[in-house]
Amino acid sequence: MLDRLFLKYLSKQGKVAYFVGQILLFALWAYILLVPMDYSMEDGKPLFVIGMIVILVVWGGVCLGFWRDKTAKRDN
Repeated sequence: MLDRLFLKYLSKQGKVAYFVGQILLFALWAYILLVPMDYSMEDGKPLFVIGMIVILVVWGGVCLGFWRDKTAKRDN
């Protein structure tokens, strides 16, 4: 649902950066939970989901800040 909102206002380069950044940040978050913090797949599941939501919102805001499509029409 948030993806549609972000993709509506992102430029083509911003859409690529949005998805690549999400994949990389999710992988980094999973690595941090599993290796340095030593969580198992069962114990770290709630923390991983919360982290995914935070990454989605924060990275979406960063992408909108840098790669907003200047020609997108706003619905008022």
